[in-house]
Amino acid sequence: MHKQIWILVLLLWTFTSCTAGFRLARNFVQQETDIHVLVLPPPGLIKTFTPVHPDSLAPDIFFGVDHESARFVNTVDDSTYIHRFIQSLEYHLDLLYITVYGPDEIEEFFELEIPAYIFAVGQMELLEYIEVERLEGVYRGDVYTESLELTVLESNTWFEFARLHEPETEAQLLFSSHITGDLADPRFIGSARTGGVRFEPGLYRLSEQDLYDLAFFSGRQNAHNIFDHLLNLYVAKELGQKPRVIYHYDMQNHAIREVDAPGFIPIGKPAQNDH
Repeated sequence: MHKQIWILVLLLWTFTSCTAGFRLARNFVQQETDIHVLVLPPPGLIKTFTPVHPDSLAPDIFFGVDHESARFVNTVDDSTYIHRFIQSLEYHLDLLYITVYGPDEIEEFFELEIPAYIFAVGQMELLEYIEVERLEGVYRGDVYTESLELTVLESNTWFEFARLHEPETEAQLLFSSHITGDLADPRFIGSARTGGVRFEPGLYRLSEQDLYDLAFFSGRQNAHNIFDHLLNLYVAKELGQKPRVIYHYDMQNHAIREVDAPGFIPIGKPAQNDH
């Protein structure tokens, strides 16, 4: 009997806590509109190529970007890629009603006397690797297979996050990763002449435009990550504890949702730098 009461109390506490967190998240979206963020671009673009997924390699193995199989890291325009990312990041932060400051507005930012936040891109990496995908299809009991080498691109970003006017609060290093790659859309193609079929991998290769679209997409997603990060910090502060769930603001549908994982992966404190 006592066990059942404790379970009921625990469930009631969990429900009340989640309801309060949701209400605070909604309040942040609707009322906390005076948000100021300083965005600093990365010092450069790190370019990495591996002929297989990097997780399968020993850490001391290195492949240069001039590797014969590299398609993008050896031709990308670094400044264009970074500009595309920052432009998208600032544009989508503005859509989220966040006041954005850039490197030319640092003095103005540090003169603010209200809560404000710094998101400095300490590192940005364009990673290219090759992934082997095995395709399989079945037609009239016969199994057809094909193996393809697909190029994969990852846009990896490390943000150094700090709060203005809160020197007692430690800075954080926040990581995000976004990915695109060649697409296989296998299908069977019939032959009117033979009456048979052939198995086609239906390969769509990445283009140069896809490369810069990845930078734009990463900027957009990181703008949402920044908003969600500040939203969840607000909920935690108002609750007086870390919320039991992670909240995400779905801007397209103007809805707050619970998600399984945050957009940013916290990975510790940033190293000393010149920002």
